[in-house]
Parts: sequence; C-alpha cells; structure tokens
Amino acid sequence: MALIGKIRKNSWLLVVAIGLALAAFVIMDMTGQAGPTAGSMTLVEVDGKKVDYSQFQNAERILYTGSTVDVFSRRNYLYNYFVDRAIVEEEADANGLKVPVPELMDRQFGTNISPLIQQRFSNPQTGLVDRVQLNSIKQAIDNGTLTPSLMELWAHQENELIAERLTEKLTTLVGQGFYTPTWMVEQTNLDQAKRTDFTFVAIPYDQIPNNDVSVSDSDLKKYLSEHKSDFEQEEETRSVDFISFNVLPTKGDSMKLRDDMVNLIEEFKISDNDTLFVDNNYGSLDFAYVKKDLVSPVIADSVFALPEGTVIGPYIEGGAYNAVKIRDRMVVPDSVHVRHILRRAQTLEEYQAAQRTVDSLKNLIESGVHTFDSLAFNFSQGATSVTFNGGDLGFYGLGGFVKPFNDVVFYEAELNTLYPVITEFGVHLVEVLDRKFITNEEGVQLAYLTSPIVPSQETQDSIYEIALEFVGTHRDIESLRSAVLEDPSLTLQSSAPFEINDFTISTLGSGQTSRDIIRWAFDPSTEPGDVSPEVFIYQDQALYYNNKYVITALKQILPAGLARLDDVRPTIEGLVRNQKKAALLKQELAGVTDLNVVATQYDVSIDTARGVSFVTDFISGLGEEPAVAAHAYQVPLDQVSAPIEGTRAVYLIKPFNRTEPAQANIASLRSSYTNQIASQAKAGLMQSLRKQAKIKDNRYIYY
Repeated sequence: MALIGKIRKNSWLLVVAIGLALAAFVIMDMTGQAGPTAGSMTLVEVDGKKVDYSQFQNAERILYTGSTVDVFSRRNYLYNYFVDRAIVEEEADANGLKVPVPELMDRQFGTNISPLIQQRFSNPQTGLVDRVQLNSIKQAIDNGTLTPSLMELWAHQENELIAERLTEKLTTLVGQGFYTPTWMVEQTNLDQAKRTDFTFVAIPYDQIPNNDVSVSDSDLKKYLSEHKSDFEQEEETRSVDFISFNVLPTKGDSMKLRDDMVNLIEEFKISDNDTLFVDNNYGSLDFAYVKKDLVSPVIADSVFALPEGTVIGPYIEGGAYNAVKIRDRMVVPDSVHVRHILRRAQTLEEYQAAQRTVDSLKNLIESGVHTFDSLAFNFSQGATSVTFNGGDLGFYGLGGFVKPFNDVVFYEAELNTLYPVITEFGVHLVEVLDRKFITNEEGVQLAYLTSPIVPSQETQDSIYEIALEFVGTHRDIESLRSAVLEDPSLTLQSSAPFEINDFTISTLGSGQTSRDIIRWAFDPSTEPGDVSPEVFIYQDQALYYNNKYVITALKQILPAGLARLDDVRPTIEGLVRNQKKAALLKQELAGVTDLNVVATQYDVSIDTARGVSFVTDFISGLGEEPAVAAHAYQVPLDQVSAPIEGTRAVYLIKPFNRTEPAQANIASLRSSYTNQIASQAKAGLMQSLRKQAKIKDNRYIYY
C-alpha cells in the first residue's frame, strides 16, 4: 500500500492527460452506433461502483504487454477480477475485514507467500518460489530503484493480493458458520454407506416406435411449465446460421511450392553456411545429434545410409514440402559424468554479472590457483546437495539436462575442459569428467527446410471474390437456405446460442472474427433473418493465411427468462415422447415378478450392478440413473421392483444383497460432513455473491 501511495503522489498530471484523451474519444464516438454514450466510459458497474474502461486497459497493458496469452482469455480474466474485487471489497467492508500492511508484506515476501506470487515468481523447473528474485525486488522497492514497468506491475499486484486475501477471509468466515446436526449425520452416513447389489433388466425407449406415441403442443407446454428451471436463462442469447467458404490450396499452388523447394534444394546443396541459409529460408537447424528412432520414418533410412552433405527431398510430411541436409555424424554417448558451478540469473544485468563471475572462476581453475570443487562449494548457487559434493552431478543419460546444457556435454565438450553454458537457470561452468558408450548408436546432425502447402494469395483472393458475390445476391436467411439446396457443395451450419460478451462460436472457434460476428448479431439494427453485409475472414493461427470466408445470418433471438416453446421444441419433444413411452412400458410391465420373462419378451439381457448407494452418480452398466439408485435403496431383498422410469429406459431391479452401515462415529462424521459442506459453500461463494450483485456489463461496447 505504501508503494501505491508513492505512485499516486505525483499522478495528477497523468490523470489530467488521460481525462483529456478520454473526453476527446467520447466526443468523437458518442454518435457511433456501438460506441459509448456521452460522458460514459464505464466498462462495468457493480452495485454502483464503476470500473472505467481506461482502468481496464491500463491493467491489461501492465500485465500482458508482450504476452502471448489469448487476448479474449486475458480480458475475460481481467473483467472477472474487477467484478470480483468490487464485490469482495463491499462485503469485506460490511464485515469489518481488512488486510493490514504487515500482512500484505507477508503475502509478498514473507513466510505466507500468496498463490499469485507463487505463480508469477516461481522457478519453472522446480515450481518453487524464486526467493532470490523476490528479495531483489523488495530491496529495489525499499531503495526506490525499482524500474518503472515493475513498479506499475507491483502496484497493480498489491491490489490483486488485497482482493485475494479478502476473498480468503470471507470464505473462511462463511465456512465457520456451518454445523451438521446429529440426525443429518446419521442420514448422510446411511445414504452413503448402505449399499445394494441387484440384477436388472432395461427396456430401452427405442423398443417402442415413435409412431406409437403422439406428442401434442399441450403436452409440451405442460412439460415446459413443470421444468421451468431447466429452461430459464439469465441472459439473452442469439445464434447464427452460416456458410463457410473454405480456402484450400489448388493443384497449381502445390506444384509451384514444390518447384520452389526443388530450386531451393539446389542452393542448399552448395551452401557453405547452413545456419545462415536455413535462417534466411525459414528452416531449422538443431546442433544435437539425433538417433534413428527420433528421426521421421519418412526419411530415417535414407538419413542413416547416405553420405554427409546429402540433401533429401522434397518430401511431403505434416502438410508441407520438406528437405533435410545431413550435416554430420557421431556416435552418441549413453551417459556423461558432469560437474558444474551455477550462477543464477533472471534479468539481463544478472546474466552479465553471472557471466563475469563464471569467466573469473574459469581463469582461477585453469591457472591452478583454485580447484573446481572448492569454488563450487563457495560460489555455486545450484542444489545444495550438489554444491556440497563439489558441483558433481554424477552420470546422466541423454536428455537429462536442459537443452543448451545437454548439447554441450553430450556433443561438444572435450573431457576435462571447462565450458561456460547459458541456460534458463543462469550461467554454468561445466566440465565433463567421463562418458559411457554402451549401445554405440550413431546420431546425425540435420538441417531442415520446410514449406507449408498453403493456398496462394491468388487462390485466397479468388475465393473471397466468390464469397463477396454470394453475399451480395443472398440477403436473407431463406435465400441462403435455398442456395444450399441448389448447390450440394455448400453447407449451412448453425451455431450454438451465444451471449453478448462471448468470443467463441461453437464450430468456428474463438478469436476476433468470432467476436465480430457476435457483435454484429447483437447490433440493435440486426433482426432475425438478416444476412451480414460483411464477409467474415478467418485466418490460420499458425501460418496466417485466410483459411475460410464466412457468411452469417441471424437465426434466432432467445430472450432472457423462460424459453419459448418453439425455441426448445426439438429438445423437449424427445423427452416428452420418452415419458409417454415409459408410461406404456410401465403399464405393460405392471405386476411382473420374473426378470427372465421380461428379458425373453423384450429380447434384452439380465445384468448385475453392485455396491449401489442412494447417492451413487454412475451405475456400471446403466450410466447416470438416479431413479434406479433411489429404488435400489429401498426395494426389499429378493423382490422385483415396480417398473422404474429412467433416463434411457424403463428398469426392473431385483436386490439380492445389501450391506448396512456400521455403527457411526458421530463426532468424526460430523466434522467430515461439516467440512465438506463448508468447502462446497466456500467454492460457490463468489458465484452466489455475483448473482446477488447488480452488475451492468458494458463490455460489448468496447470490444
């Protein structure tokens, strides 16, 4: 909190600048259809507390500049953070909960490190918090030497930590308010511990033809009325129909790419600098020597039979034309005996300092002033057990180290020679003491050229022109449907319903283009049946070419609240039909006392289920059939039950064994059940508070 105060002390100029910029933005966009209204830049309002869009953007910049995290995933995380933070702060204030500065410091640098700090400042190899890095950050904060970017991050992070800690305190407070009475302990124990074994027959609903039962609108309305909670939705949803024009490489595209690869191979053969050549031609070169079982079977035999310098290709693999050059061969050791001195580093400055230290240590050892093991004991920052052993790592097999370390000790280093090696942990001083050759397998060093078989720009443009012409002549959903009937190469697909702030469309996936379609679908001027005037362009996420052009039509609008019958008719019609089939089967099976008779009559088998309790979710051989589990709990032994209406079939069961629970330890069970209930309540606390809060979500205006 002290850091936040320092940052805010001279922030008035920044506030004025941001305010003027935002005002200009509002004035420019206040007349736009999807833009914010005059004087409003509120992204979300929670119980009257507003989160400004510029505040949201600033947090995104601080946390994700240079990040590869999906833009919509990170925005979703930030939105939830700001909403939950507003809710938690309000609830914490009402309950007198605070996070004092000493407690906040303990969460950042002390013995009770926050999970957030553990995630952001952990060593990726060990999973443990990097205390060295944290201590250096704390020292920089205390000295006022923290870099501006890290200062911004830490200020934002302090707010995250406060919200996180307040949430923990709230959930703890809720968890402590539970008590399980004795009667509930006894009943819960009975429900869980009383188990029944039974034989059963299942008569599937498809035994009765659909034509044998009729389903009327009144039947559907009755079902909908009786199952309102299953068909209510909190938010309005919409769905689209769409036609996708997929962009695939033509035969001409493929032949041109192959010809280009053939020409490139000729240059590759005479290249005297393979590293530069593959870099200039988007290839790859690995200085490791790979054994035959790690080489693609398409080329493995040739690679290990042909001489060095040979270029193999072009060959097709992984949707691309490829060529490979055999650069070198060597017999790869099975294991190496290594020792090292590690100087840890994370930042550029730390790596530079570590490099200087390692160079000095190398000079001291090579000049005979000090021994390797004595310097390892005094200077190495690796594992304590290794350091105490003079830096000796012992024998390791191939692949036992991180790649830069592995490549040096297995393929490059000469015995008893010192090598500085830079890895993600820092800078190492490495010495190989011995090598073991058992299998004497040969490895090869390879350089690759790869050319993905993708559509040319001309092919992409030609398909786009077709899509543009199509959307220009088909301006409503019925026209799209007619076009599909006339042209078998076209397919009209339907999306699952989506909400206004979603960024994923079922089969189309997530991303900016899907988000654009959703925004168009929710535009106030878009009506059911409308076809978007825009052709939406999807790109291949790896190769960045246009891989499909999509034409969309708004199929339906499903308002919030209880679903309309016509909107859910396809769903509930089958359920109601199964109910009627169940009634017929139950009537036919009434009074039956012999499972063999039923099995013969309906041509089904008699099966067995064991250990079924009242709370069993999944019954082996039946699946999720709670009605069967409930009946198994109470049907007398060696008696055939009345017909049971299940999810997939009508069942008859005959219990033949039942295990009653042992004498309960009420105190122990009470503690266990209370903890379970408390854990469930704590897990659902934020969801419950969200439902109670008044949230006005304006995300759709901004992105």
